[in-house]
Amino acid sequence: MESPSHTGEKSTIDYNQVLSQISTNLTNALNTYGPSSSQYQMIREMLEEYVKLINRIRDQGTQNLDPDTLSLAMSFLEIGK
Repeated sequence: MESPSHTGEKSTIDYNQVLSQISTNLTNALNTYGPSSSQYQMIREMLEEYVKLINRIRDQGTQNLDPDTLSLAMSFLEIGK
């Protein structure tokens, strides 16, 4: 995740792009190693934490998320439980 720059300006994060990338990584890990693999579980945990962050930011009304991208990401949280 990006952090504020050294000049004090806040950098912008494309949350949809990050969710899409995490979802792609999850798909690859799922297809290669399976839902119980440590690789899949680690990426899934990253997704869980990222979704929590997005929810906090969304509650502040500062980010528009693509519903399809968020739905895809959330569906991965159900796999491997």
